[in-house]
Amino acid sequence: MKKITCVALFSLLISTFAKAGSCSAIGTGNWETPGNWTCGHVPGAGDNVTIGAGIIITVNVNNLAVIGDLSISGTLDFTNGAKINLAAASVVNIFFGGAITGGNGGAKLVFPSTSYSGPFTTTGPYYFSNSGQGNGLLPVILASFYLAQQNQEVFLYWTTENEENINSFEIESSRDANSDWQALQEVPPMAGNASGYSYTFIDHNQLSGDRYYRLKIIDRDGKYVYSKVLFISSSQTTTFSIRPTLVVSSLNVILPTTGASVVSIFSTSGYLVKTWTAGSETFNIDVSGLSGGEYFLRASQGKNLFVTKFFKQ
Repeated sequence: MKKITCVALFSLLISTFAKAGSCSAIGTGNWETPGNWTCGHVPGAGDNVTIGAGIIITVNVNNLAVIGDLSISGTLDFTNGAKINLAAASVVNIFFGGAITGGNGGAKLVFPSTSYSGPFTTTGPYYFSNSGQGNGLLPVILASFYLAQQNQEVFLYWTTENEENINSFEIESSRDANSDWQALQEVPPMAGNASGYSYTFIDHNQLSGDRYYRLKIIDRDGKYVYSKVLFISSSQTTTFSIRPTLVVSSLNVILPTTGASVVSIFSTSGYLVKTWTAGSETFNIDVSGLSGGEYFLRASQGKNLFVTKFFKQ
């Protein structure tokens, strides 16, 4: 499989703290400010804490409560020698795009048997736990992950280069990319072991407002990691179309603007069938050699991506 952008995903040890509550950061601010958290209080004993993408939480004073898991997609920033206490079963997970920064030598993540000291310049994917730290490789490589909108439906595509030990891919969606992630569907790995595969998922829920998507990649040991987060809005209108949608030999493609584009046809199982290049706003492509059935047509033009489907007689 041709390698487009190789993104190594790493395993992050996940645990559940008994009787844990949940505290997610609402916006950028200080750790010790109750109003910055969905739980309405400063994270307390056993609380699982989440800092979403784009949010910066600053730790100015010691957090004496022993919290549960700490999941970071945004930034946790230490000031001077502030400390955060965690339970033996807790894990600090820094996901893609997340970071722990700042502090001096007195700044610490404190576990019962060990601690990790600042100054911090740690970016994800990475983890800290009572038994160690690192970025243990989850044996899957995403070659690409992207989405497109067509007729108020959202098409998600991803390709892998290695699926060794992978249990499933879970597609998740959110309205704010912070606290309301919902699982849409779980997809089993199709390639197995060292092989790669191409996947397509269609969210048939009518797109309204903003929507965010990510992949949760789970291995056979229950460890998981998240992909990057993709964004789309219903305000992003397009005039992309093809005709006819029931075709015998030739498809007419109409793009919103003139410019270089790459047009690809995929089978419904995600296999790349054929690719063309074009330089005009309207052009025809020959599909007479395709077997009868349903296909997806994807056109990329600069940063814009358009997707639709057609039937070959």
